[in-house]
Amino acid sequence: MFRNRTLAWPKIGWMAFIVFILCTAGCFGGGGGEEKPAGAPAGREGSDSFRYPMEGGPALTLMDEFDVGGKPERKPIDEEYEKRTGIAIEHLGGIPMQDNRFSLLLASGRLPDIWMNTWLQYPGGPEKAIEQGYILPLNDLIDRYAPNFKRVLKERPDIDKMIKTDSGLYYVFPFIRSESDRVYGGPIVRKDWLDELGLPVPETIGEWYTMLKAFKEKKGAAAPLTLRSLFLGERTAGFAGAFGVMGNFYVEDGKVKYGYIEPGYKAYLATMRKWVQEGLLDKDFAVVDLDTVDKKMMSGASGSTIGWQFYIEKYNLAARSHRSSARYVAAPYPTLVKGEIPKFGQLDNAYAGTSSAAITAGAKNAEAAVRWLDYAYSEEGSMLNTYGIEGVTYTMESGVPVFTDFVVNNPDGVASDQVLLKYAHQSNFPMIQREFQNEWKFEETSRSKEIWRKTRHENHLLPPITPTAEEAAELSLLMERIDKYVKDAELRILLGEDPIDAYDAMAAHVKAMGIERVLEIKQAAYQRYLNR
Repeated sequence: MFRNRTLAWPKIGWMAFIVFILCTAGCFGGGGGEEKPAGAPAGREGSDSFRYPMEGGPALTLMDEFDVGGKPERKPIDEEYEKRTGIAIEHLGGIPMQDNRFSLLLASGRLPDIWMNTWLQYPGGPEKAIEQGYILPLNDLIDRYAPNFKRVLKERPDIDKMIKTDSGLYYVFPFIRSESDRVYGGPIVRKDWLDELGLPVPETIGEWYTMLKAFKEKKGAAAPLTLRSLFLGERTAGFAGAFGVMGNFYVEDGKVKYGYIEPGYKAYLATMRKWVQEGLLDKDFAVVDLDTVDKKMMSGASGSTIGWQFYIEKYNLAARSHRSSARYVAAPYPTLVKGEIPKFGQLDNAYAGTSSAAITAGAKNAEAAVRWLDYAYSEEGSMLNTYGIEGVTYTMESGVPVFTDFVVNNPDGVASDQVLLKYAHQSNFPMIQREFQNEWKFEETSRSKEIWRKTRHENHLLPPITPTAEEAAELSLLMERIDKYVKDAELRILLGEDPIDAYDAMAAHVKAMGIERVLEIKQAAYQRYLNR
């Protein structure tokens, strides 16, 4: 999370800053944050007479939050969107909000017209971004130019509640996950190794320990369990959920909790520390990236991980292409007692804030930006985003979309989800996901979400609250220090640099740093959200 109290400039030289401004000055369509949006062209005051494609061929710029090292490739879905909407989009690449370059871009005043990011994390909150003149309030724009999205807000009060501030301001066109896609990650294990060793897919922490020992001693796995640190208890509950905690904020009996200081977290840390010391958990977990995890999982250096659904498809596809007997399957989130349902797993809010599009205050054609975004909430746009291009990726049979062989049996052997990434949006785009099942090549992939869904996480999920600007500033100041301290202290304990009993001092220090004030602020925001 971007946690500065204000938009403090990164500690770089002014020369580097000037170079950045000069490099970006000619690339962005919008003007400075103080400019007002362009007025609507004549004859466009209402939405009833509007028809796509939009007249005049307006051109806009767009950025998202995914840094792919430059401008993304232009895909068939981009061409189709432009043809249907009449609006040309130049994709400028991505900058995560917590990246220092985000502040630099704001300072430059050269903003994209449409900016997809996690605006819930903006320092001071989304209303602060509006107040500071960077993005537009959307209430009037939605009312004038977004009939499809306006209909959604009327028909779906649950969505309406999620995507506005406590004062009623709409600030983004949101990415709303379908119910089935709110769960998409969890534990993954080598089933072929389990079968060879006569072991079941693990369901408890004890069974995980037995499995990892066997992988190390009998299969020669150098790192029986490898994963990125975000899966240890923050992004998903990882193994912490077995101990009734999660390394983040959650709700318990109507009260907002901070898992790092709750009963059970010390026992969880003790278990993970033991696994590190015995060589069962990858000693490099704090620094490994996705490519390293993939290599270890597909080479036999590791036999288990925690990751997203598509990992299973990717690993099984690689095994098949190399004529390997390796088989990767989902394992349930573990518990301490067999047969219990874990308290936590991975579960996103339908609106988690990610990939949601704000319109910048200097957008050169605010109406065109709204029209382009509103198309995704139409029936036609929803079909395109979900299934791709009719006649290419799907055909209609008896009124039902059916994927073509180009998707399910791609002649180049490309997995169906990878094909659809080029011809549809499906995820991480301002839209409402439709309920549908991906055409995975492996049953193991298809069954994974069903396995990972069996938790009680829904009862403890903190909704997308919006603290006031003053509250958000105080939260940022407090959590910037607390978060860094907790992560460092936790890592020292896990790596054996500090004894396990150092946890007690850690928890006490977090309280002294102001976590109770943080919880007080979040509790107030949570209550306001419930009362919307």
